[in-house]
Amino acid sequence: MMNSQLNTDEQFTEMCNENLQRPNIYNEYLPCQTTIKQQASRSFEQIRENLSRTIQSGEFQPGFRLWSFKLREFILLYGHSFTKVDHIKFVQFYVSIISITNLNCADAMICFEVLNDLLQKTRLIDRNDLTISWRTLYRWAEFIIFCHDSTYALVTLPKNFDIQMFLCIRNCSPYFSEKATQEILDEIRPQICHIDSSSMSDAIKILESFLPINLPPSLHSQGFQLWLSELFDIWQSIYNNTPWEIVSPINKFIHNF
Repeated sequence: MMNSQLNTDEQFTEMCNENLQRPNIYNEYLPCQTTIKQQASRSFEQIRENLSRTIQSGEFQPGFRLWSFKLREFILLYGHSFTKVDHIKFVQFYVSIISITNLNCADAMICFEVLNDLLQKTRLIDRNDLTISWRTLYRWAEFIIFCHDSTYALVTLPKNFDIQMFLCIRNCSPYFSEKATQEILDEIRPQICHIDSSSMSDAIKILESFLPINLPPSLHSQGFQLWLSELFDIWQSIYNNTPWEIVSPINKFIHNF
């Protein structure tokens, strides 16, 4: 019993000495901050172990959903109180889950929500340390935009599914590969037709969500320089009141610069 307690104390001391990403600074002003750090350490280990176990055993319900909720609760209470290595592993873990072919929408929604919590602060993870495949997310965007099953009640989507998904795409876009911009343009350009307002609206929505904006100067030639002038030309050549808004990606670009 005493040895177990000593091991726990050693693990706690080791975690306190590690470089945590972004702990909740307000916990430092509470009178029981030492106890809070111990609770955070134990909770994090429990969440990490059980998430790994649920996926290895294929226990999506209730295990995966329960421990994903626990992770979101942990971030809410303690902030990003884990190391950069664990932070990256969590992101990779949830991206790998949404790449599962037959994943249901409820579990995908959980992944989007957790990824939004993990990737809110882009400064915590450098793009050189993490790469996310845009095609994994594009598969879900296609499902939402081009599939009309939900319109006819053939598919039941969780509430705000599309909002969380597109927010997740925007949060993941800084970590797309260097070639992602060109690949996205090659995929979407055939849909850019101002005569077909529906196709044009879908194309602009995808471009607004997927195009990486926050790229370092060394990658500008593989980023906005590939599409900015082209979209400006389309915007300047069309004066009628269209249901789609070509300036959305441009506004996003200007806002980030």
